[in-house]
Amino acid sequence: MNTIFLLILKILTILSIVNLFLIILKIILSGFKKNYTYILSSIIIAFILIASIQKINKNSFKKDENEFSNSSQIINQTESIIKSEKKLNSNLRLIQEVIKKNKIEIDSINTDKCFESVVKKNENITSILSPYNINNSNIFKLDSYLKKNNIFNLNKIKQGDKYAIIFSEKKDKPSLMAYNINNESYLLIDFNDFTKTKIEKRSYEIINKNLSGIIREHLWQAIGDNIKEINEIDALIVAIAQKIYPWTIDFYRLNPNDKFKIIYDAKYINNEFIKINKVYAAVFQHNNENFYAIPFKDDTSLKSVEYFDKNGKNLRNFFLRAPVEFKRISSRYSKSRRHPVTGRVKAHKGTDFAAKSGSPIVSTADGIITAAKYKKYNGYYVKIKHNNTYETQYLHMQKRSVNYWKKNGIKNGKRIKQGEIIGYVGQTGLATGPHVCYRFWKNGKQVDPFKQNLPPSKPISKKNKNSFEIEKNLWVSKLDSIQYKN
Repeated sequence: MNTIFLLILKILTILSIVNLFLIILKIILSGFKKNYTYILSSIIIAFILIASIQKINKNSFKKDENEFSNSSQIINQTESIIKSEKKLNSNLRLIQEVIKKNKIEIDSINTDKCFESVVKKNENITSILSPYNINNSNIFKLDSYLKKNNIFNLNKIKQGDKYAIIFSEKKDKPSLMAYNINNESYLLIDFNDFTKTKIEKRSYEIINKNLSGIIREHLWQAIGDNIKEINEIDALIVAIAQKIYPWTIDFYRLNPNDKFKIIYDAKYINNEFIKINKVYAAVFQHNNENFYAIPFKDDTSLKSVEYFDKNGKNLRNFFLRAPVEFKRISSRYSKSRRHPVTGRVKAHKGTDFAAKSGSPIVSTADGIITAAKYKKYNGYYVKIKHNNTYETQYLHMQKRSVNYWKKNGIKNGKRIKQGEIIGYVGQTGLATGPHVCYRFWKNGKQVDPFKQNLPPSKPISKKNKNSFEIEKNLWVSKLDSIQYKN
């Protein structure tokens, strides 16, 4: 609109100037006196028109200048928004965790260079860092500082563990490295200042849970009907079948409609299950009989509670049912079995517990070690005498068990407690896969431990009976209030 108005003013101004020129010409020809009023009005009109044009041009220039300024501001704001929207790959979860925990500005790191990986076979801290201009001298200084302050031993970095390298925006060298120690913590190395290197403990949540289940096929199914996370199912199976009821119930001979209830605390980090923190109480209905597990510490010197039935009888027998946390029994005691390696049919006077390689093997009862050595077919093994009646033997251990023996005095004459680690699952000797061949002697003869009437542990002492009754009534009431879900 302003442009059209300006055009009209310019046209009028031109006409006024032309008219003024004609008047001046007339003056020259006829004289000034007769036309002075007309001349003066024409000059004033021309002046007003010229002044208006200048004013409009000035305002138009200011408007253009403001529009340019506003455009510049919009461009700057857009650049700022683009810069602030700098993002890290969502799959780099360890790096994201470090950034959040340590309140690192995303703009201060080079998101294109940052990466995560896992420790490969034969890799160590030196081979991991050397491609990024971290020399041996700096690694030695870092290692010395960590050892001196009992923070972490870099020799413990092992194959399969995750790590992350974080680069700053201004430097080519890494600024930080995070090494995942376990589910609960990670080592954070600061390359700019080794004294800031630390172990970060992850924040966790403890959730109290009441769980019930009905057996249709097996224990895994009954737990899995209500719990979806596999690690939590595994942990509950270990708690129920291997820690509370291994002496009371044969979980390989469960019946349809057997039932259980359990009250426990579960530990979670970043909404992921980590472990069972504590089992408070349980009841397992097998063959229409309720087997309650009431927590109580009859001996104050014990590190944790034991579980007793409603009559105060200890559920823990003199012997553990198994020497390892196992997935399955791969081969039972038998007088005639075809050997998986030789193919020969002969007696198998042991019970094979298939387990993850490297899992700890424990003594099934208190006793004295009579052998810790290697034999061609047995591999690395330990034998324990428990009393004048019973002995046990644990075969096919990993070779690294030898180092454990040396550090912990596992040798002839060493007294050992039930549940104490004596080695690690392997497949040395004549074995096809990782497992423990568990052999059991009674009065010098190898027998099937699952068919023996093994001696019980001590019941609740008389001095603690009243305290136990109080605990029993509390937990039985809580367990009975939990409903079974169909």
